[in-house]
Amino acid sequence: MPKAWEKLDLQGAGVQSLQIRLQKLQKKSLYGYLYWGLFPVGAHRFYLEQAWAWAFPLVSVAVIMLAFLGLIWEAISLAVVLCALALWDLSRIDLWISTYNKELRKASWFAKQTPAAPANYQGRADTGEKPAQWQRELQDYTRTKESERAGHPAANVPAKKGFAPGQRRLSFAEQERLLAEMAKSSKSAAAKKPPDSAEK
Repeated sequence: MPKAWEKLDLQGAGVQSLQIRLQKLQKKSLYGYLYWGLFPVGAHRFYLEQAWAWAFPLVSVAVIMLAFLGLIWEAISLAVVLCALALWDLSRIDLWISTYNKELRKASWFAKQTPAAPANYQGRADTGEKPAQWQRELQDYTRTKESERAGHPAANVPAKKGFAPGQRRLSFAEQERLLAEMAKSSKSAAAKKPPDSAEK
């Protein structure tokens, strides 16, 4: 998709507007690595909303204070610990960004978009009014379609089979059997018919 379409916010409640808002709120890898360059103040952890972000500026201040007091080796040791922790953070930036963006998408997609039901709500009340014509047609259509599902008996099917109006049509096999019975009955009737009496 062209970038121009991605930036065109239609101010609706659809997927396109949601994606635009997510792109604005999601964390970017480029910014995460750039902020890591300011690890003495914990900028990358503040950007990625990670725990213990305040420890970086606190340790940095402690290093400066130890150096100012002349405790060089202590300051160097603490600075090495800070750098080791910063390098460990560098290896975790991609994972943190991926996790943050995933949780953000989940929260956005599964957020309740409609207001909650009123207190003590127990469903729609039955007013006793007859359903409108379109509601009756919809109910009939739904019942018909439900009866067409496999394993469900057909609804409103006449019990009597035949060719008269209102009767259920015979299947092909039933029609074949009926024709065979009719052929047999006609033969047997012709055989039982007495021969015509001879003319006198």
